[in-house]
Amino acid sequence: MKENKLIREIQNGNEQAIDDLISQLYPQIYSYVYVRMKGRDCSKDITQEVFLNFIKNIDHFEFRGKTKQYLLRIAVNCCNGWYRNHLETYHLEDTETIAAKEENIQQGNLRALLQKLPAEQEEALVLRYYEELKIKEIAMVLDLSENTVKTRLRLGLSKLKQMIRKEDWL
Repeated sequence: MKENKLIREIQNGNEQAIDDLISQLYPQIYSYVYVRMKGRDCSKDITQEVFLNFIKNIDHFEFRGKTKQYLLRIAVNCCNGWYRNHLETYHLEDTETIAAKEENIQQGNLRALLQKLPAEQEEALVLRYYEELKIKEIAMVLDLSENTVKTRLRLGLSKLKQMIRKEDWL
């Protein structure tokens, strides 16, 4: 069933439509959250929070684009909120896992290199190359101008290439 029809059904109280929409979009939203949260155990919880926030505010949903973009915007906010609330824990966890991440780099793990980029560049690259969003869609999801998205992508790719060269992958 089309997303717009599912949303109308949800707004009319159809609980099966909620399950159908979640089944349809969960893998894409979870994939983004998993990469953004660097594989943390909280990825499923945050993805669930994304859908709960969406369903809770479904009556205010306006059909101005793809539902996936709207959900990704909620996911960005949920991930940012998690980092704000867990900043101290996050830094401690990072220092404890540096050795593990370096081992992943030696094994050729591109995701480990992505995680070393500044968060805004990593986020733009994940949305572009993992979620396959267009620049305009990324700009909508992140609430940025298209030029800012292009700059983040260019800088992120440049730094990523430098890291790859440093690791002698090329």
